[in-house]
Amino acid sequence: MTRNKAFSNLKLLFIVSIILVFGTLLSAQEEGKPLILQEMSWTDVRDYLKTNDMVIIPIASTEQHGPHLPLGTDYYEATGISKLISARTGVLMAPVLLAGYSEYHSGFPGTLSLKPETMEQVLFETAEMLIKYGFRRFMFFNYHGGNNVVQSKVIHRINHTTEAIAVAIGHGSPIQKGRYQGKDEVGDEHAGIGETSLMLSLRPELVKMERAEKPKAIYSDKLQALWMLSQQYPDLLMVFDSLRGVPVETKKGGASHELYSNGIWSFSDPKKATKERGEKQVKGMADYAVKFIDTWKKAKK
Repeated sequence: MTRNKAFSNLKLLFIVSIILVFGTLLSAQEEGKPLILQEMSWTDVRDYLKTNDMVIIPIASTEQHGPHLPLGTDYYEATGISKLISARTGVLMAPVLLAGYSEYHSGFPGTLSLKPETMEQVLFETAEMLIKYGFRRFMFFNYHGGNNVVQSKVIHRINHTTEAIAVAIGHGSPIQKGRYQGKDEVGDEHAGIGETSLMLSLRPELVKMERAEKPKAIYSDKLQALWMLSQQYPDLLMVFDSLRGVPVETKKGGASHELYSNGIWSFSDPKKATKERGEKQVKGMADYAVKFIDTWKKAKK
């Protein structure tokens, strides 16, 4: 073998080795694990902040989700999807609360609830600490409708009183443009086909399908009459919706146990839930968030 040929072979071997190493690193990045604040050391966080100032904060609740789903359903949904987003983007995730605002579900044992002002203050003070360390871009991933007002107020406070930026990327966010409800999902708002499917995808071992049953709607005469009138005058839906999901103490007849017999807010049968339907929604929501984050990373800090 000539010297030149031997050199060429070594050069080729070197190039192949570099390609293999790069491919391995790329594969590892694609199959990354979520970065969770509580699982990291302070030095891990310090090193993370050298290259990234983003953080995802999931917001959820501990509340009744019918007889077949766990009280932590919203928590598992918010954190489960946030973990997928973190793994795909390399953005740190910082769970803060297990409970949210769920007073109107308290007719069912086990539900926990924080006052909106308490929840807002905890989230804001947590953000203040993270800002102190160098975090500047906050993304809240909410998966409980009762938290929407609190989330909006926290985002407003961060944007108007600190040097950080905060946005919503979870349920109800403008970036979540997917439509996942099927033709069988009528009035499927809470613990019905949609959420049961999500849990079959994320935490199937916690779902007790043998207990799942279609609820009986027990709306008051006042609510029923208002609903019928709103079909002729759609603007009245604002009034109808304002009477539902409110504490029993308001005497509006809109607490969870005053609307549905078993805590499931749906006119459909939750037994029709499927893991495949849940996987589709999980992937869809994660995809929208990942696209948003990858785009935001390109913006000048």
